[in-house]
Amino acid sequence: MLYLLCAFAILLKNLKGLSWVMPRKIAEAIQSWEEAVMQSKSREKWRIAPASIWWAIWKERNFRCFNSIETSMQKVKLNCLLLLCFWCNQLYFNDTISRIDVLDSI
Repeated sequence: MLYLLCAFAILLKNLKGLSWVMPRKIAEAIQSWEEAVMQSKSREKWRIAPASIWWAIWKERNFRCFNSIETSMQKVKLNCLLLLCFWCNQLYFNDTISRIDVLDSI
């Protein structure tokens, strides 16, 4: 299982400025995320954010385990944001303003 309490997870979640109280289950983490971003004008797009954070952490973990190379925190954050932007781009292909709103709300 993905270790959600690691420094990377906390720092990536703090991209949005959210406080972190570690839930016991993934479903609870997603629910707490949705409650925290309810006020965001890009709420619908922010539902993708936890998946992009977990994906970025998982990729970094595998890279460190299998290649013995560490990526800087800034690069992991950037990878997470680029992944979020890419996924939003795929979901909202013709809606440039929505993509800008999501990135602006970070």
